Amino acid sequence: MRKIFSLILSAIIMLSSIPALAEGFTQEAGFSFDIYDSFVNDMSDEMPLMEIDEDVKTAFEERLIAAWENMDTEVQLYPNIKIHKDDITSYFASVYFENPKYYYVIRSFSGTMNSAGYLGKLTKLSYSVDSMDEVADVWAKIDIATEEILLYISPDMTDFEKIMTVHDYMVNNYVYNIADTDQTFLIMLDKVGVCAAYSEAFQHMMNVLGIEATLVTSDEMGHIWNMVKLDGRWYHVDITWDDPVPDQAARVNHQFMLLSTNAITDLGHYGFTAPYSAVSTVYNKADWRDDEGAIVTVDGVMYRVEENNLVDENDNVIYKNLDGGDGKWSVSETSYVNDVVWTGICEINGLLYFNTDTGIYSYNPETKETKCILNQYGIGGLYADKNVIVYSGYDFDEGNFVKKGEIKISDIRLGEPYYEGGKAVVRLYNDCDVPIWIISKGDGYKIHKVDAKSIGTAKFENGSEQTIYIWKNSLEPVIEKFTVSE
Repeated sequence: MRKIFSLILSAIIMLSSIPALAEGFTQEAGFSFDIYDSFVNDMSDEMPLMEIDEDVKTAFEERLIAAWENMDTEVQLYPNIKIHKDDITSYFASVYFENPKYYYVIRSFSGTMNSAGYLGKLTKLSYSVDSMDEVADVWAKIDIATEEILLYISPDMTDFEKIMTVHDYMVNNYVYNIADTDQTFLIMLDKVGVCAAYSEAFQHMMNVLGIEATLVTSDEMGHIWNMVKLDGRWYHVDITWDDPVPDQAARVNHQFMLLSTNAITDLGHYGFTAPYSAVSTVYNKADWRDDEGAIVTVDGVMYRVEENNLVDENDNVIYKNLDGGDGKWSVSETSYVNDVVWTGICEINGLLYFNTDTGIYSYNPETKETKCILNQYGIGGLYADKNVIVYSGYDFDEGNFVKKGEIKISDIRLGEPYYEGGKAVVRLYNDCDVPIWIISKGDGYKIHKVDAKSIGTAKFENGSEQTIYIWKNSLEPVIEKFTVSE
């Protein structure tokens, strides 16, 4: 009888403790983090250095993002998600930095806690916009900016080639400006920003491409950059420090591309603890590290400028002596600079474009044919902006190479998004008989390169029809008809 009474008494005590626990959460602290806050701690080689339980993070991320998308002000955590008050900033910052599309989330919040320090719920979540309609408008514009970068990404590219392509695009098309206070991926819209903006834009593109990446911060430097996972290893990527300041049209550096932690430290980065250990030295002394022009992949072959020659990935010379072989780079018919090679390369519609000091050339990888498309002294690099070659020339007043002109390769234009089956689609038009890229967005089809061997048909508003490749999000081809209509 005493035993039964003891069990009943224990049950009463346990039951009475439940409401006490639930009521034990009181709002007693606020939290916030700066863009440069370090929120990581050391662990072992090639393992996450962040003291974060990945299962807890996954559950927390799902719940937090759902709240952000609804602009909720509170998120319930306990008892399903147990995070201590000492760890909440790490979890929140990790989700925030790795999901740039939620740029409108304010980096401060409060929380209710119990006596053990575990969060019951997050409170006072706040946002920099008044409604999700504003966010949807921005996301639609970001989708178009994203598609512009994806024009240069093909399904058969390796992750290395995709990472390099995104890096070079941002260096070519973005301008660093310390006066620009925006620190989000909105740099993709006006193409001007600071290091945090570069890093968030790169993170966004890696998310789109399905490549693992994260951010690294240094409060001492007041600087932020990325880490990316390639072939199972983590590497540092600092696009900001690879972009010349002041901006030099068509100049791309690769000094801070795919480095180990020791290597990037040797090059001047300090005051940071990396989210992941980066010990691989595979790319520390890569042949392309000193290249000062873009590295371009066409039909699975990588091309770059090595010293004064245009070469492919096997070091086969495509064009020899870009400077004419005299070590002098013409800036006019009578003036030159010594010991420099101001060559840029880009790809449009399957053709490679590059410049010497006296002209711009196209190279067809299939026929091996080279053609001069512009005779002009003083070309100082070029890059592609959709269907346009942008080239620089020497400005004697500036004493530097600056943007000088454009060459339109084909009549391609971006259309406004339209909706089909409730899904926004961004498309391109082609008004002449050349291959183009067509890409849709979201859960719909990704439509890629026009090619004679393609498996679909696109009907354009001008009445023309062209065959196309059509891919699902997994990039597996499907046979489909695709008609553009208003």
